[in-house]
Order: sequence, then structure tokens, then C-alpha cells
Amino acid sequence: MSHTTRPQGFSSLRRVSIALAALVGAVAATAPVASAHETDSAYLFVPNRGSGDVAVIDTARDQVVATIPVGQVPHQIAVSTETHRIVATNTADNTITIIDLDTWKPVATLALGIEPEHMQISPDGTLLAVGNIGAGTVSLVSLSTTRELARVDGLIAPHNLTFNRDGSRLFAANLGADHVSVIDVAKGRVVDEISVSEPTALAAKGRGTDAEYQGIVNVTATPDGRLGFAAHGEGNTLAVIDLEVGAKIKDITLGELPWRAYGTADGRLMIVPNNGDQTISIIDTESQTVVATLPGAADMTGVNTDNGSTTAFVISRGEDKAIVIDLTALSVVGEIALPGTPETGVVTPDGGKLYVALSAANKVAVIDVATRRVLRSIDDVGQGPWGATMANARNYCH
Repeated sequence: MSHTTRPQGFSSLRRVSIALAALVGAVAATAPVASAHETDSAYLFVPNRGSGDVAVIDTARDQVVATIPVGQVPHQIAVSTETHRIVATNTADNTITIIDLDTWKPVATLALGIEPEHMQISPDGTLLAVGNIGAGTVSLVSLSTTRELARVDGLIAPHNLTFNRDGSRLFAANLGADHVSVIDVAKGRVVDEISVSEPTALAAKGRGTDAEYQGIVNVTATPDGRLGFAAHGEGNTLAVIDLEVGAKIKDITLGELPWRAYGTADGRLMIVPNNGDQTISIIDTESQTVVATLPGAADMTGVNTDNGSTTAFVISRGEDKAIVIDLTALSVVGEIALPGTPETGVVTPDGGKLYVALSAANKVAVIDVATRRVLRSIDDVGQGPWGATMANARNYCH
């Protein structure tokens, strides 16, 4: 497999996180928990890359109620209510930890490929796909039996993963390449490659010769699962893919060094942060055209929207803030200063609150979606919180 590189600044973050995990050493003990929970949707799960654990936060009280030990440098959390499982990818250990959703206790640790990071659960909730980004492979894991069923090779730094509507195909975004790999789940192998952009060296203006290649971060599906939107960082384009037939429909020109597309709940818009020129592209999914280009900020890591698809919050790690966009007027209407360096966040299933992990402050910020202000910070969540995940919510990762 050819050598792959990563988005600028990402490798250094990994080195810092791994070093921090080594210094911390022993993980925190698991707090006592009830044998069953009132509702799975009431709890927030936060992976802590420094302390090697997952904080469980009761969103009714905004308090940490448990700490689950996992492996070193947990990167992402996935939740399957169908199999009552929570999964953490342990990037530094090359493992995943499978946790019982009812007891919040680990039930299995599986060794996978090099640097497992991003995950996706199949539509029926029973199959987990894990991208082993350092190995160029994708692991298919049964959540019912907690066994790895297949390991698919032939990928180039697989990042985020997207199932089609019936779970028969998996679209893997190759961070180190210009194409999306199509995996036949039953066969456990790559059966097609969808070219997203022409191969590019270092396209973004002002990037040094040592900058790292950013190919495709994600294939973002519309809520009906019909279309996928895949940004190519180096090519400054967004490919529209028909996920039913597995073919590209068209290319849309974006700003410089687009990160990935984030969709609104109603599927009407896709929002893409362009970190090269610090702009935000808004795409109408029906006309498949850019309908607005708005001012952004430095190092935008994610976008969250309200349930009514009227407001977007664009998180800027470089400027410790969230940009507020009115999606009806298609304009920036404000900013929310955050009390620490933000990573990614999640809006609660009821649409009331946005939780944002603050990695350097070891906190989670709680934002009221309606009033667009910080309500409070949750302390003592662990060291290096990297994201936030809830059951029955639209969860995003880096």
C-alpha cells in the first residue's frame, strides 16, 4: 500500500494525545451504575483521549454519572440501541472496546487493524464497520456476537464510512486518495471505486510543501439515503453520488480545502466548512448548487443543526467559538464564545441542547439551541474529551 498522509495538524494532535495517555497511565475506575436506565436517549457519551475512558453524562442534570475504562486514545463512540452496545475505537491500542448499554460495563475487547478510528453502524443496528486508517483496511464486526467477521483491504487511509439504505453496500471515504471505495458487505471486499476528483498534490493556496494530503473525509447521505455528498479537500470540490447505483452525478466547486459536508435534519441543505480560505459553503440538495458562501473561521471541525433545520452551529477549534448561521436567511447571525478548545458536538434528540467537547479544558460546554448561548460547562469529564455521542441523535465526528 502506498504511503498516506493526514490533514494538516492531525498527526501532531495524535502524538500529543498518545503522549498524554502514556503519562496518565491507569484509567479511572468505573463509577457504580444502575442495572437499567430510564431512557438511552438521556445519556451523553464522551471519549477522553488522554485518560483512556468514556464519560457518561446525564443530560437531564448535566452531570457525569459514570466513567467507563476503555483503551488508549479512544477516538469515537458508536451506539446501537438494537443490540444494546456502545463501542469505542482505541486508536493507540489498535482495538475496540464493546460496552453493554444497560450496565455501562465493557464486555469485549477486539484487536483490529492499525489505528481504528471512525465507525458506522448498519441500518439494522447489528453490524459495525470500523476504518483502520493506518492499515488501509475496514473491519466488519458483529455486535451481537462481538466477533470480527471480515477485514476488507485495498483502501487508502479509510476515514468515515456510510452504509446504503439496506446495509448491503458500504461507502468508504479514502482520506489519502481521490476516490470513494464501495464495499460489498456480504462478500467482504471492495467491488468498485468512485472517482471524486482528479489527483491533486497540494492545491490549497498558502499551504507549505510539508502539508499533508487531504482527500475525502466523508460521504454524507441525505436522510432518505438516496444521495451522498463527498468533499475532496485537495480538489476543492464536492461530488454528488447516487448511493443506489453507486455512481457520481456531478461535481460542485467549493472554497479551498473543504473538510466534509454536514446535512440538515430535513435534508434540504448540506453545509461544508472550507478551512483553506475560512469560508462556509451551503448547498441546496435538490438543485445541487451552492446557494451561499459565508465567512467562517480557523480550523472548523464540525457543524451541528437544530431539529427544525433553521439554525447551524459551525465549530471553530482555531478560534474557540461557534459561528451561528440562520439557514432561512442564509447568513451569519452571531458567534458563541466557548470556554476552551472545541472538538465536535451533538444536538440532543429533542433538539434542546448542543453539547461540545472542549479538549484542552477537560470540559463539555452546554449550549441552549433556542437562545444560542452557553448555559454551563460540565467539569471533570476526563482528560482530552474528543467528541460527544448520544443514542437516537445525528452524531458527527472529526
